[in-house]
Amino acid sequence: MPSERVREGSCFCGAVHYRVRGEPKFVAHDHCSICRRTSGAAYVTWVGFTEDTFEIVSGEPSLTTFQSSPEGKRQFCSRCGSHLVFRGTRWPGEVHVTLATLRDTDGLVPKTHVFVSDKAPWDVICDGLVQCGGDSGVEPL
Repeated sequence: MPSERVREGSCFCGAVHYRVRGEPKFVAHDHCSICRRTSGAAYVTWVGFTEDTFEIVSGEPSLTTFQSSPEGKRQFCSRCGSHLVFRGTRWPGEVHVTLATLRDTDGLVPKTHVFVSDKAPWDVICDGLVQCGGDSGVEPL
């Protein structure tokens, strides 16, 4: 029986460390306006795992949670500002972590762009990946 893959991640300053186990549910570029504004970038690349495979290893006191929308909460390091985690009522039992904060990203390749209908007008997508949007943000376009 193969062993379960374990990946670790952290914020920029190293105050918060987390761990995820197993294979992700998805890897996607998220173009929603909230991701854009919280990251200062065209999109955030998220990796989704089931909640039971995620744990904060250290630094929980430095982890700040804020309600970014009626349906979603985000967590970031209060020392360096790195955005680490998203949880939303639309995806119960899941935790989404920012791909860029994982140390081992081998095999974690984005397969889709989501919330494309909400993307910045200056953001040009030309990588050939599936694009989703519409009212739900995840309808094929």
